Amino acid sequence: MDKPRDLDTFHLFAKPERKHEWETRAAALRTRIQLACGLLPDRRKCALEPITTSTFESDGVRIENVAIQTLTGFWLCGNVYRPLSGGPFPAIVNPHGHWADGRRTREADVPRNPKGERLAAGKADLVQLAVSLARQGFLVFAYDMVGYNDTLQAGHSMSGTTTDWMWGVNLLGLQTWNSIRTLDYLESRPDVDRKRIGVTGASGGGTQAFILAALDKRVQCSVPVNMVSTTMQGGCLCENAPGLRVDTDNVEIAALFAPKPQFLVSCLGDWSKTTPTVEGPAIRNVYQLYGATESIAWDQFPYGHNYNRESREAMTKWMCRWLQGRPDADVTEYPTTLNPERLRVFPSKRNVGLQSEKAVVAALHAQASSERKRFITRGIRGSRKWSDDATRWLQTSLAVVPPSVRQSTTGGDAIIAVGREALHAARVAVKAGTNVIYIDVSSIGSGIDHWKSYHSTYNRPVIGQKVAAIIDAWAKAQATHERVSFIGLGDDAPLVVFAAALLEGKLTGKVYADFQGIDTESDAYWSSERYAPGLRAIGDVHTAALLLRDSGSQLFGVRDVRRWSGCDQIVSNKPFDVGLLIP
Repeated sequence: MDKPRDLDTFHLFAKPERKHEWETRAAALRTRIQLACGLLPDRRKCALEPITTSTFESDGVRIENVAIQTLTGFWLCGNVYRPLSGGPFPAIVNPHGHWADGRRTREADVPRNPKGERLAAGKADLVQLAVSLARQGFLVFAYDMVGYNDTLQAGHSMSGTTTDWMWGVNLLGLQTWNSIRTLDYLESRPDVDRKRIGVTGASGGGTQAFILAALDKRVQCSVPVNMVSTTMQGGCLCENAPGLRVDTDNVEIAALFAPKPQFLVSCLGDWSKTTPTVEGPAIRNVYQLYGATESIAWDQFPYGHNYNRESREAMTKWMCRWLQGRPDADVTEYPTTLNPERLRVFPSKRNVGLQSEKAVVAALHAQASSERKRFITRGIRGSRKWSDDATRWLQTSLAVVPPSVRQSTTGGDAIIAVGREALHAARVAVKAGTNVIYIDVSSIGSGIDHWKSYHSTYNRPVIGQKVAAIIDAWAKAQATHERVSFIGLGDDAPLVVFAAALLEGKLTGKVYADFQGIDTESDAYWSSERYAPGLRAIGDVHTAALLLRDSGSQLFGVRDVRRWSGCDQIVSNKPFDVGLLIP
């Protein structure tokens, strides 16, 4: 088994050779990001109900202190910077990184040090950034990360348990949802040109920027700063959603923005130091498939981790070129005297809406549960699209994609028995001549710490490893047998159901699973080695059973048949009878 990855493990995606192959890969990656962020099944949007608490002018721009409702009862706060008159304007959303003052950060720039000397310190002035862009004719919305400034209904370390993660509830997911809602807000404003929207952010804000750019087609120009790297992928929960980077990396995620204009800002003093030689050229390979290499560029500056004047001016130059058609714009910054205390949306914590982090997490769980019910209802009605979605989402959650296998037209029958109890049952029950293939997956993945080094972000979950082993056994058997079935009892029952459901209609035999009364409706059951990102949100084994309902399979020992709606023809609360002759 390969050594597990963590956030510092070098990883660079393979160069795509053909456009159609890349677009297939890109679709799968977007599904991975959406599932990791709790955006599948599709989340319904509440009314934004924007609040403007104050408006004032400073240094030639108008500033509005605003809050928008991104989730019922949850308010995202930020500042709108815009020119004093005119419009509609091209707009830029600006998520911030882990500077203590967030969007209100004001650090004085320092000059470059002479070449050969120690790198100058990295600084960031995010207020200057927004003012300078507004002076250039942009409308800017700078908004909080969760737990910063005025967005205090939850802290910046929320939702760190496998129970949260299996429901798609996590910090990156909430922040990504907030970012999507900022675009909704901009589109609702008459002073915004909807067709000219960009995004920029540095550090953790850079992560938010390229995630948003990868997911939302409304973004037309992207400038992630000091974050696109083959090594350090982000050192916070807000950058490490479970399942996000299994078999992928920030470089490939940034490449999803192709062929639209993207500029990578990097520095010599952090993990982005190889951007000109490694990450930039790798992303350009994707742009080349579209004949759009002029739309990707990068620059690097001799500082520590930053969003300083040189980095900001390079970003502004790119935005002026692509969102305003001004490639020769003079983007020289002129200092602003704006006091960041004026940027507070609320002078004190608001006693409105969801009253605590616990309430926010509960609201996210309730929403995920509601969307799961809607998704299962769609599955009961049945459609090709639902089946395709369900299969793809289960494959993504478990991080398992079945191999291509040429089915044998001879060789008789085989049954894969998972676990010793299933082996005994199969030997007793199957007809003479059926090849019984035994596999034991009980020892796979024991002792995994899902939390340590964000293991769950970068590695296949234990349940996925077990399902993959079962599918590998199926692939070998299917190459030499005409029909291949599965049998699993107890805790192995869900595994064989998942394995068969992931085969995308290639199941040639049947599934015989005895759940022995295990409580698959309980979150506690799916914790530990049975955990997978977003698995509960997308219906877990109920969804898998719906995919198998026309296969002739039989699921025994189900704890409560009423909970398995739509699966009446294959589920039973009766135990598996070893005297049953499996045809």
